[in-house]
Amino acid sequence: MSKPKMYSSDSVLEEFYKALADRNESRLRRVHIPRSDVFYVREAYYQHTGIWETLDHIERSMYLEGQLEARDVLDPKRPRGYCSYDIVRRS
Repeated sequence: MSKPKMYSSDSVLEEFYKALADRNESRLRRVHIPRSDVFYVREAYYQHTGIWETLDHIERSMYLEGQLEARDVLDPKRPRGYCSYDIVRRS
């Protein structure tokens, strides 16, 4: 059995509850729910800078800074293209 393709969404809670309400098990398995720390860090970042970043961006930043482990991140080795670490690795 192949592993379901996961996806990240900023409306993760809505996606999760919609999949539950629809009893859509395959969609439920694909929803990536970040650790609660990611939500708290994103809010703190917003309060400090006024910039609202995506959950993926905050999660990726926390991973690259050693705050999250690879198992906690959606596709940890996939370059996102928006940070210098990804750009350096592709060169």
